[in-house]
Amino acid sequence: MAACGLWPSQRRVLAVVVDDDGRVAAPLVALDDDDRWGLLGRLDAEHGLDCELVFPESMLRADVICRYAVERRHVTLVAPSQLVEAIRRAAGLDRAPRTAAMIARLALVPALRHHLRRVEHVAGDWRQLSLL
Repeated sequence: MAACGLWPSQRRVLAVVVDDDGRVAAPLVALDDDDRWGLLGRLDAEHGLDCELVFPESMLRADVICRYAVERRHVTLVAPSQLVEAIRRAAGLDRAPRTAAMIARLALVPALRHHLRRVEHVAGDWRQLSLL
């Protein structure tokens, strides 16, 4: 199973898919809301619906792509901001594509995966997200 890490960077979103063997796909970039919806469609087509999406907690309500992912019924996971920042600093990650790849790897490492929370769709108002 593959995982896709997403990271905000200068009004755009970068998405990087990492497969089970650690291979990293080329980054995908979304500039506006239409691009964000299209990016999710591209992930579906290229990596399948079982590709888990991993967002930093700071993006959960701040970016429309999170809502789109939940509406499309993607497996959507949230990484705590403190964990993401700690790993970014320890690894010296200053570039967005590498940060997105690191976020994807959180879902693939059993010792780190248990820190992630799954986001579930709640019927009614899209602003009501259930974190399990």
